[in-house]
Amino acid sequence: MSPATPVARRALRAATSALLELVFPTRCVGCGTAGTIWCAACRSRLVPAPARVCLSCRTLLDLSRRHACPAHAPWAVAFAVYRFPLDRALTHLKYRPDARLARILGDGLLAALRRHPVEATHVVPVPLGARRLRQRGYNQAELLGRALAESLALPLIPLAVARIRETESQVGLDPAARWANVAGAFRADSAFVGGRSILLVDDVHTTGATLAACAEAMLAAGAERVVGLTVGRA
Repeated sequence: MSPATPVARRALRAATSALLELVFPTRCVGCGTAGTIWCAACRSRLVPAPARVCLSCRTLLDLSRRHACPAHAPWAVAFAVYRFPLDRALTHLKYRPDARLARILGDGLLAALRRHPVEATHVVPVPLGARRLRQRGYNQAELLGRALAESLALPLIPLAVARIRETESQVGLDPAARWANVAGAFRADSAFVGGRSILLVDDVHTTGATLAACAEAMLAAGAERVVGLTVGRA
């Protein structure tokens, strides 16, 4: 039997996709409406999270004039408030490596960046611990970072920061425990971040502890600037 031609392979993939869509129709990850992974109604429910947050002192920079941190202090911005239906979309991405949804939510990161423009040279995803990465098989922050990097035509460097010790899940921890849990948990490679302006990507900003610990590691390794960028903020 002769090998299938590229045209035949594309036709087979299209037919397979159509059959799967018929049997298992795409549903909105927010409300369950059939036909799309993220429907217009759920998009319209999103509440923007416009204020920047200083990761050093946790001040809302756009809402407060009192800010004593140095000019190079890392800050973060999010696309939208972390509540329904965004919470469902991010939970879906956390446990299913859905490239379609990652691209859509990556557009949200881009929108947040447009509200607060910053010149950057590289995109870095917040890393998972080795155990959690083995269990899940992928890093949702890397999926989001890849989508953003492609939109900005910037290099994505997943190996720039590593977790040097396993941490507990942050879910259920109070703010003080969250900060203690990730303190000193990251190490950055100066070969990747030295002298560079970094967009640090994660899915959700709750207290900012993880973003701050990653940013601190990269600044210690010689990064010029670190700006955290998340889809949701609690």
